[in-house]
Amino acid sequence: MEQRITINAENTKGANAKNEAMRRLADWLMEPLDWLTNYYSGLIEEKLNRSQTLWLVNAQVALIAAVFPADISLMARAINMLWFGWALEKCREALHKQ
Repeated sequence: MEQRITINAENTKGANAKNEAMRRLADWLMEPLDWLTNYYSGLIEEKLNRSQTLWLVNAQVALIAAVFPADISLMARAINMLWFGWALEKCREALHKQ
């Protein structure tokens, strides 16, 4: 009942092609984030990585959610303000971790 798996050139070539296609797809999907990382790096004159960029975006979205909706309940506004405070703290940690 023992099965043997044979690895030949065709099997590895197909696997390599799939891996290459997945890598190129991931690179293509990350292009906007890389552009934003370069943009923020130029603004603050410090080299950022993708994680730091995502924390900056999170803080910006939290600020917009906390400040701009004029017709939300006080509970929702309080939750958004808590989110904003948490996002600022995580952003500060990410930027000073380098």
